Amino acid sequence: LALTWGGMFVAEAGGNDILFVSWWGDVRTVAVLPPQPPVTVTAEAAESNGLPPCVAGSTFVAEPVPTDVEIGRDGQLYVSTLPGGPEDPSLGARGSVYRVNPWNGRSKLVATGFAGATNLALSPSGTIYVSELFGGQVSKVTRDGGHVTVAELDTPAALEWADGRLYAGIEAFGSGKIVTIQP
Repeated sequence: LALTWGGMFVAEAGGNDILFVSWWGDVRTVAVLPPQPPVTVTAEAAESNGLPPCVAGSTFVAEPVPTDVEIGRDGQLYVSTLPGGPEDPSLGARGSVYRVNPWNGRSKLVATGFAGATNLALSPSGTIYVSELFGGQVSKVTRDGGHVTVAELDTPAALEWADGRLYAGIEAFGSGKIVTIQP
């Protein structure tokens, strides 16, 4: 969720979309995110995902699965997505971050190549940070759309920016902890 004047934006994984829900309960679709780039399934990926061998060589197109939404200082929405299909890196690290115009719904890919982009956080300067659940790290998106590791962590799932630092929820499949990161 991202709170704003009149309601909240919701990253809605089931519909692969971003919704706006007013304080009065009215719901409207802001954007439906585009399909992921096609991936060719290798024999190893088919086997690791329990698929029959005949699937190897097939092209797979998945829908993105929004996991978080934040409002940037530019008024645009920033959305992290899982890749759809296998969420682990068996078909490659395909999690992404999109910028979505909240007024017309247009979306643009900002960065991709994340292993399980489950959450994102924006610094006051506009820097984008992404928690990579299956990559075991928090990454910073660079100006050219790449990303660099900020911290290596055990299954980071949640991420927020406050008081000049990042707060990360880690050990998502275990006891769970909150840690701080000074980027």
